Amino acid sequence: EDAAARLGLEWGQAPDGSRYLAKRQTVGEIPEGWNVPVLMYHAVSDDLWGIDELFVSPSNMEEQLKYLVDNGYDAIWFEDLAHLEDYEKPVILTFDDGYDDNYVELLPLLEKYQVKATVFVIGNAPGVIPHKMTPEQVREMSDSGLVSIQSHGYTHDDMDAMDEATTDYELSESQKALTRITGKVPYVLCYPSGKYNDYTLSLIGNYYNFGIKMVGGLYNTSDNPYLVNRYYVSRYTDINTFASYLTAAGT
Repeated sequence: EDAAARLGLEWGQAPDGSRYLAKRQTVGEIPEGWNVPVLMYHAVSDDLWGIDELFVSPSNMEEQLKYLVDNGYDAIWFEDLAHLEDYEKPVILTFDDGYDDNYVELLPLLEKYQVKATVFVIGNAPGVIPHKMTPEQVREMSDSGLVSIQSHGYTHDDMDAMDEATTDYELSESQKALTRITGKVPYVLCYPSGKYNDYTLSLIGNYYNFGIKMVGGLYNTSDNPYLVNRYYVSRYTDINTFASYLTAAGT
């Protein structure tokens, strides 16, 4: 176990009693004062089985990825914030809920343009809840080298209505569930529906390095790492509006 720890690995135990090794991501010191736009997406599909605005069309998604590449933007993960000097125009793409179209529609586009993204997966959803990815799809996205799988809570219940014990369970169980699937310990939590309370903020640091809000606009690295702002990209966000969200990147 000492050897595993030296390699940044740790042992975990699955519900069936089996043990597994997982990689713990270390996040270095983040330089202050950098603007890093964080974009919030959900589904990527023209099959509008839910709320229309949450479904960015694959054609618009491709247009946006191409814009990033053609205009010199660097799509990074949250762990990359520790070495922002390596990126001229850093931006973070995030996708909430772990919809199966993220695997079917989004992943091939990320591979085509070699763009990195973060997908927030609900801990109890893979292979159980309709329209969500299977554990195998989550693992394949994680192994692609382009997708960081992070936590969206265990049940997706609103955290602003939870007591201390329930909050701790949501934070810890979602981390364990996703670690078992990917072999990597999540270090970012996206608050379900953007909701949190004092218990959330007092406990999140026991498990995660970042807490992500739904909206709020531009994120600056001097902001509280547990209150990270995002821009919302919907089905109806045109390319000019999309571009306007990015202009401050790296300044």
